[in-house]
Amino acid sequence: MPWTRKRSVPELRDLQARFAAALLSSDEAPAELFSGSGELAARRFALYRGNLSANWDRSLGNAYPVLRQLLGAEFFRGLAREYGRDVPLCAGDLNRFGDRLPEYLETFEPLSDYPYMPDVARLEWALHTAHYAHNAPAASAPALASMDTEALGALRLRLHPACSLVYSAWAVEAIWRAHQPGGRTPGNIRAESRTLICRPAWRAEVLPLSRGEFAALDAIRTGADLGTALETAQDAETAFDPAVGLSRWLGRGAFLVPADPSSA
Repeated sequence: MPWTRKRSVPELRDLQARFAAALLSSDEAPAELFSGSGELAARRFALYRGNLSANWDRSLGNAYPVLRQLLGAEFFRGLAREYGRDVPLCAGDLNRFGDRLPEYLETFEPLSDYPYMPDVARLEWALHTAHYAHNAPAASAPALASMDTEALGALRLRLHPACSLVYSAWAVEAIWRAHQPGGRTPGNIRAESRTLICRPAWRAEVLPLSRGEFAALDAIRTGADLGTALETAQDAETAFDPAVGLSRWLGRGAFLVPADPSSA
C-alpha cells in the first residue's frame, strides 16, 4: 500500500490506526503499510518504534527522576516501554503521560517485592503536577487575621491547585529526600509518611506533616470548615497547635484566596 496515492479520509484514518497499532506491537513491521522492500520497511519502522520508546522514557524520567534512580536507567527504560504499550495516552501533552503510573506499579509484577514504589511514584507525580499547576492567588495570614473568631472558624478554605496531600504507610518522603543533593539513606522505610506538596515562590516542595496537620488539611480538602478541621487535628494529635499549623500552611501558599472572606 504505497503512500503516494491520494486517499479518502476513512482510508487515512484506517491507515493511521493500523500504523499506530503496529507501533505498539512487538511483531515484525507491517510491510503492507509501506512501499519498497520489506527489509527497508523493517529498518524504517524500527526507527519509529525506537523514537516512540525514547519519548516514553524521557517523559516518565522527567516526572519520576527518583523512581528512575531507584530502578536504574535500564530497568526504568523497560518499564516505560511496558507502560506505554499498556496505558494509552489520552492527551497530546506528554507532561501528562505518567498520570497512571502509580496505579500501574501496584500490579507490575517485577516490582512486587518493593511495595513502596507506587507511593514513591505518587509523591513524585504530585510534585510534577504542582510544577505545572495554575498560578492562582494564595490566601495570606494578614487577610485571615482581619476576620473575627466566629467568621474564621466558619471559613471553608480550598487547597491551592499546586497543593496536594500524599499519605503512605512507607517512608516515601525520606526515600525521596535521600535522592536529593546531600540526602541521607533513611534508617527505616517501614514508617508512615504524611506530606503536603506545595509550590511557594514558584518551586514545588515536599513539606512533612504531623498527624494532626495532615488530619486538618485532609478535612479541609473534603469540605470541612476551618474550625472543624482544627478540631479534627487536635483529636488526631493532642500536641497540635492550631496557630502554628495555620501559620505554617499559609506560609507555604496552601490555600486559595477565599472568594469573599467577610461573608464566609
